[in-house]
Amino acid sequence: MGSSLLQDKVERPVPLAEAPPKKHTRLYANYIRVIAAFAVVQMHSVGEFLFRFDPAANTEIRFLTADAYYSCLRWATPFFIMLSGMFMLSPSRDESTAQFLRKRISRVLIPFAFWSVVYLMYEYRDKIYFGEPIPWTAVWNKVWYEDVYFHLWFIPMITGMYLLTPVFRIFIKNAQRGDIEYFLVLAFSITALQHFITNLFVVKYIGWLGYIGFYVLGYYISTYPIAWKKIIYPLALLMPPLTAWGTWWLSTQAGAYDNKIFVYFSPNVVLMSFALFLFLKDVDWSTLATRYPRLNRAVARLAELSYGVYFIHILILEVLKNGYVANLHVTSDVFFNHPIHPAIGAFLQALMVVSLSVFSISLLSRVPVLNKWLM
Repeated sequence: MGSSLLQDKVERPVPLAEAPPKKHTRLYANYIRVIAAFAVVQMHSVGEFLFRFDPAANTEIRFLTADAYYSCLRWATPFFIMLSGMFMLSPSRDESTAQFLRKRISRVLIPFAFWSVVYLMYEYRDKIYFGEPIPWTAVWNKVWYEDVYFHLWFIPMITGMYLLTPVFRIFIKNAQRGDIEYFLVLAFSITALQHFITNLFVVKYIGWLGYIGFYVLGYYISTYPIAWKKIIYPLALLMPPLTAWGTWWLSTQAGAYDNKIFVYFSPNVVLMSFALFLFLKDVDWSTLATRYPRLNRAVARLAELSYGVYFIHILILEVLKNGYVANLHVTSDVFFNHPIHPAIGAFLQALMVVSLSVFSISLLSRVPVLNKWLM
């Protein structure tokens, strides 16, 4: 009987014929957010090996591993911009400019302020520990003119997208599909050309377009049917190996790590982001959610926590890398003080960082004030 009860608790797939009908609104957004969050952590787990490129050892396995991971995962950050655009640019949103800005800006800037303090304290931890003076001028410059910590650049960028949103909503509301396609072609062409040929004619004067292309692209993919998948998907599949080889070749030629085609505006990254987002949007997540409701609830919870995971995961990466807990080091090539192949170690490291990040943020989210404002 005990065994029977245990089996009853184990979730089994529910036949669709027996499952009650259930509505899921843009369910794919949760799955895309969770997939992208893990991909971001995975990239950050190997990123340092790219900057250690040695032209005299250009086939060094750690660099090649990082190059391969980055080439396959550069769509991750654009995904978050596209998800924001998908929701924020919707003409159906009924709110004034003041209401929108008050809600969204506070949602990003208050957590940003809190985590900026956390990372500044971490960066100057030695001075704090030994009671040395804090270089407040350097702190001021980091807050206002640089990145507080390398991954926190995303918040000022997305804040800029939110400031532009009321204007672009007017455009979206009145635009035909062709108008949006014109803007997307223009935006990505200008940003790509600005990246590769900085001072080209008109390009240098309207290069401010930046990430707004991904922002509008998220709305476009979520709104219009795309007919040319048979062309997009095969081309996108070619991009990771071409990106990996191109980065290796450019770095070898330059004698130092060259990230030119890793930049988000590069056509290869734009194509990968477009194709994979479209593919994941078209997956039948509703059927999966109906068959496996517990899995779907877990994904929904992870999606809720992903903002906090973004803020905290670098701190956990640093703690594990530096062996601050029981002198146990976890990196892409050292797993609990034991050497490991970086291709395997990078995945295990990312998995551990994601798990610890989710656990930490889940605990913090139980505190009412923190839950509302800091994650």
